[in-house]
Amino acid sequence: MTTTRAAIASESPYTVDAGRRIAEAGGNAVDIAVACAITATVSETIMCSLGGSAFIALKIPGQPPELIDGADAMPDVPGGGAGVAWKRAHIPYGDGITVNVGHASIAVPGMLRAVELAWQRHGSLPWVDIVQPAIDLARSGLVASHTLVQWLAMAGEAVFYEQQESRDSFFPDGVNPLASGDFYTPPHLAESLELIAREGADALYRGDIGHALEQEVQANQGFLTMADLAAYEARVRQPILLNSHGFKLALNPPPAIGGAMVGSMVQMYDSLWRPDMSDAERALAIARVQQAMFSLRREEANAAWGPARADEILEKEWLKRYLHKRSSPNTMHLSVATGDGTVVAITMSNGYGSGISIPGTGIPTNNSLGEPELNPAGFFAIPAGGRLVSNMSPTVVWNDAGKTLAMGSPGASRITTTIFQGWQRFAYENMSFENMVRAPRLHVEWIDETFTLQHEPGIDVRAARDAFRLRPFADIDMYFGALNVAGREESGELHALADSRRHGTQIIT
Repeated sequence: MTTTRAAIASESPYTVDAGRRIAEAGGNAVDIAVACAITATVSETIMCSLGGSAFIALKIPGQPPELIDGADAMPDVPGGGAGVAWKRAHIPYGDGITVNVGHASIAVPGMLRAVELAWQRHGSLPWVDIVQPAIDLARSGLVASHTLVQWLAMAGEAVFYEQQESRDSFFPDGVNPLASGDFYTPPHLAESLELIAREGADALYRGDIGHALEQEVQANQGFLTMADLAAYEARVRQPILLNSHGFKLALNPPPAIGGAMVGSMVQMYDSLWRPDMSDAERALAIARVQQAMFSLRREEANAAWGPARADEILEKEWLKRYLHKRSSPNTMHLSVATGDGTVVAITMSNGYGSGISIPGTGIPTNNSLGEPELNPAGFFAIPAGGRLVSNMSPTVVWNDAGKTLAMGSPGASRITTTIFQGWQRFAYENMSFENMVRAPRLHVEWIDETFTLQHEPGIDVRAARDAFRLRPFADIDMYFGALNVAGREESGELHALADSRRHGTQIIT
């Protein structure tokens, strides 16, 4: 059997190794990406989950690009959620956040339906082979990731300790959360994955895993039911298509917000860009574009910043309403490229985590119903089955000569600005696949009633001093997202680079 030539970038060596196994078995790009995604629910748990959401962008040569929408959805909520019984948890993340968690915060998850649909449409290997790397990892155990340990240190007691199933998963001794270097075996998860290997996503949406979830939620004043699970479908959407510097970009379309934000920033920057710009002028332009994007509701994006160029995307009323809801909870991203020119980008999220794992399964669940930024019209305002707003932005890029790129990032409000800056470095500054990831980044945020330009070393901020308050970082930092990319040159050479800001891993088979 011939190994598929593949480039894979993600945030865990276990995730990347799953892709290597599928490539060695002759799987195609979608097989590889789906196996990585399912394995990531073991290796990068809490950041993503079978009980969370996913978006999949893909481009196969000779075929139009696709975006598979596996966003979390609204269950049927009697009485509009009056008297909702969820728990408010304060987490010392950033400047401190307060989130709604517990059984009533669990939305209908979409991740498993999305990856299954991608495999059904484009996969080549048997489903059981795709799930096997995740089963093996869940059975053998693994070393807790740096990101998991960090998050449990901040949110473990507040979110994940109260329920017994969750405590068994993340507090091995019943008292202390997983710590750096700890080896652990997720309880029950291997058996759940074996059931999914046999029954497909129906194991969750119509089978025993779903019944266990319904029983747990309904017994504890939550909303999700088997009827909600059975009604859920992943959806194939036509991406937002954008032309930029000789390339086509396929971006995450409505009802998600992230793709339109990326596209709008690209168009705004295009109206400012000149080939002879200095480093300081480029940094100011990037900051201005970010400020404009995050200021539309304050009407600060005047004509000089190019909103007319962005109107093609910003004409959507949903974007104008939701621009201020730009935060996004915990996420992970993986990118895959293969020698035939196919690229796949998958971004997944479990929110901040509900703190509820499905009993007897080891599967954590999302808290999407309880996140204000995912519910900009108010809690429980959308109808049953409606998609919750998402900032996730998996992106695929190609040109007529055969050069391709898959990219994306975790990083809360930095997801879109990270992708935008990666593209700016790649397309406008002609940086290599690798250097576009390594280059220093900046991020503009509204902090203490003023726009603050936060930046890593190497950003020339001299031209921005009069326009922004400056906040320098001493080194590159995971705050600025984690751009994970995989791509193919016109010559057929493959590239992959996972961002060191989040201890990423890459491989080329």
